[in-house]
Amino acid sequence: MIQPSLFQRIVRRINKEIASRFFLDQWVIMFAKGSDYDSLDWSAFQPLVPDKDRYWADPFIIQKENQYYIFIEEKIYATGLGHIACLTLDQEGKLLSNQVVLERPYHLSYPFIFDDRGQMYMIPETAGNRAIELYRCVRFPDRWEFVKNLITDIYAVDATLLEHENRFWLFANVKTESGSSLNALHLFYADDPLSSHWTPHPRNPIVRDLRSARPAGRVFSRNGNLIRPSQDSSKRYGYALKFNRILKLNENEYKEVTESTFAPRGKILGAHTFNQAGELTVIDAIIRRSK
Repeated sequence: MIQPSLFQRIVRRINKEIASRFFLDQWVIMFAKGSDYDSLDWSAFQPLVPDKDRYWADPFIIQKENQYYIFIEEKIYATGLGHIACLTLDQEGKLLSNQVVLERPYHLSYPFIFDDRGQMYMIPETAGNRAIELYRCVRFPDRWEFVKNLITDIYAVDATLLEHENRFWLFANVKTESGSSLNALHLFYADDPLSSHWTPHPRNPIVRDLRSARPAGRVFSRNGNLIRPSQDSSKRYGYALKFNRILKLNENEYKEVTESTFAPRGKILGAHTFNQAGELTVIDAIIRRSK
């Protein structure tokens, strides 16, 4: 007699195989105006949907004059590799252009962009090259040149930079023998964001939890509190967004508490990145489409 747990696994596997034959679970970009992290509502978001041969994920947004520039991971299914693309939107959210802005022979994603002394930089995910790489913008938005490795010989994903109390803090999930790229958040610090010498935090991994470790966008400030978006992959990779309030952050201590969750609903199967600029909020989401 088949045990219930085994029977359930068999049913799930059959359903997954049937779904893969007829449906495509695809990451897309969604945007909304006037939404904040503690009042997110799926009904307020509009989708930007790519062709069925690729997906769009990891949106980071820059506002310049009357346009929004959404830098994303664009992964082509046929090659299995992601590159960095930029979606340009007008004030009303109309898509004006889509262009590739950074490609390498290894996978790129999570294009974290920041400004330092008037110069724009990007830290894309480059775990496939076992480094955390830094790029400088030489022509916005489509030209970026390699500057240096911030950290070498490391399998780190979704590196997220924060300036706080005269220090620069670099969050990233690190894959090691004692932790995976999903459940082990590590922290490094330096006096300069362009430094080649980042000190590991003594409490690493500072978060070990599949439900909240992996970064999901910029750390931002609300009402004097630092809020760190993170991924909840407890039910599937990129299942939901968590928003964590940082309670302690210094060279010896780190503590945070989950404040809220934004979970999928209806036809949305998952979400794992949150960012804002001006009036626009961007996230990514998994939708199911017929093949």
